Amino acid sequence: MRKRILFLFLLAAAIGGACLGFFLRPEFVPPAIVPLEGASLNQTPVYTLLFEGGMETIRIDPDPAVYAGAKAANRSLHLYTDMPEEEWIPIYYLAFINEPHQEPFYADLLGALREIRDRRGLDDDRYLELIAVFVQSIPYETDASVSEPKFPIETFVDAAGDCDDKSLLLAGLLAREGYGVSLLYFGGETHMAVGVKSAGCGYRNTSFAYIETTNVSYVGIPPATLSGGATLSSDPLVIPVGQGERSYTACNQVQTIERALSALRDRAAVLETELEARGREIEAMRDALDVLGARMTSLLRAGDISEYNRLVQDYNRMAGDYNQAVDAYNALLDEAERVVDLHNDLAAGAHDRPASYLVARAYPSG
Repeated sequence: MRKRILFLFLLAAAIGGACLGFFLRPEFVPPAIVPLEGASLNQTPVYTLLFEGGMETIRIDPDPAVYAGAKAANRSLHLYTDMPEEEWIPIYYLAFINEPHQEPFYADLLGALREIRDRRGLDDDRYLELIAVFVQSIPYETDASVSEPKFPIETFVDAAGDCDDKSLLLAGLLAREGYGVSLLYFGGETHMAVGVKSAGCGYRNTSFAYIETTNVSYVGIPPATLSGGATLSSDPLVIPVGQGERSYTACNQVQTIERALSALRDRAAVLETELEARGREIEAMRDALDVLGARMTSLLRAGDISEYNRLVQDYNRMAGDYNQAVDAYNALLDEAERVVDLHNDLAAGAHDRPASYLVARAYPSG
């Protein structure tokens, strides 16, 4: 959930005296960090994440003075002139990302991420996915007592954040690594995500691939629903953060994965409907067998062997049909379990897009 923005519209007082000329106030004063020297951290977070089949650990030592200053910062946007939303909203969020006292934090964190990139030989697409998976792996958490966004250094040290907190961190990292990146601000749905310049998987009215930051998910595949069941139906306000030349070029593979996921969901729905219908048929067949079996038991107890023997053939035929129906049901159930398992494996495989693509490519998706 994106937190609300606090802003104050302030009136500048007029100052007389021709010898002083005009006293010019800025149009706005954004949130800023004043480091608190002497501060300390209770603990430094250590992040362990799964990426492409292996575990990675990320640990840095953020400046306690900057973190404490971020915690104590006034997060209001002070406006001295009237501005439309599409102007002051970007000013507000960019102030959190680009607050200059955080640059050493960005440099240290990117140093740790680059070490993984170089050791694994990641290309630009996989490196972007590494950064995304790292931020997505930070626990999603909302704090009802805090109504404003966090500075990225806070999200890292707190090891928790909501959609705008994590989006600000991811956008700041990608921008500093030369990617074309923007924030995607959904005012109506109170949500925020990240968009990265892409070739072939632009989201809605943008040229950016959608990145959901609240959970580990594929670059370029937006969520069907948000937490709480809401859906994204509006065009986002695009807030440019980085104008770099790097872009995401694995859209064809992501689209193959998305088609496979869609086909698997469709097949699972068909199988569920068919299993329900066949289950009802089998239940009716079982009831008919029970009724016939009870009648035959009564005949046997009454000594009516002739009628009992006459019904044996009917019972055996019905039992054979029942067993065939059960076998067919179980075969469908096996397929349904395979389909669901494959879907869930693919859906959970965003940390390893290349491997997921190979799996998705092998599934007939129409």
